[in-house]
Amino acid sequence: MTLEEQRACMRPLQLAGLIIMENGGETFRVEETVTRMGRAFGLEEVETFSVPSGLFISYRMSDGNVETSVKRVRRSGNHLVRVDRVNAVSREMERTGMTPAEAAARLEEIRLLPNRRSLLPIGAAVCAAGFALLFGGSWPDLLAAFLLAGLVEGICMLLDKFHMQALVAVLLGSILTVLVPAVLKSFLPVLSTESVIAGALMPLLPGLTMTTAVQDTMRGDIVSGLSHGIEAILTAGLVAGGALIANAVFRVLTGGGLL
Repeated sequence: MTLEEQRACMRPLQLAGLIIMENGGETFRVEETVTRMGRAFGLEEVETFSVPSGLFISYRMSDGNVETSVKRVRRSGNHLVRVDRVNAVSREMERTGMTPAEAAARLEEIRLLPNRRSLLPIGAAVCAAGFALLFGGSWPDLLAAFLLAGLVEGICMLLDKFHMQALVAVLLGSILTVLVPAVLKSFLPVLSTESVIAGALMPLLPGLTMTTAVQDTMRGDIVSGLSHGIEAILTAGLVAGGALIANAVFRVLTGGGLL
């Protein structure tokens, strides 16, 4: 492999790492995948270091010089199909061999895969309905949680289009999740606000982030584990804070609290 081809290897390595990091993959997966691809290219001393906000890659070329790259990472949500496709490409490279240009082209296609965010309200609605039933709710509670979670997720997606911070959307969503069932209760006395609220709040909780934090910490990636852990704790705190704010507003308006 010529020096020019060795320099060209950096592009697919960058793409692989960025796609995984931007779409919800773990830091250990980034490091493993990039290292695997570098060795498949025949590169020497491939080193990768990733944190939630940055990706560092280096390898030694045949002339003894070290090629190094530093990339800023900006999360764009959770799109695990893209992560899975990158893993598949890295393993295909080990089996069949692939030029840097071919690998870069494949990864560019993966990066442009459509992000089916329009399905998120439906997923959140189904999740909320299931939890409402799990928490002892009746069929009216299940339907109310279904509609409420879909509405809240749709509002969060709308705020994201206006470049609002995700944590602001979580706070507003938790406030609506508590206030709306209180209003519905006045029209439907049969409704159990506790089951509806508990079910509708579940999609807002940072389950995936906390799981990633635990995985990273147990694997020794302390920086990534702390970063994801703080994000999860902050998100959970905003969910609880939004519920308390809604309860306080309801108490002021009606003289009675929900929680």
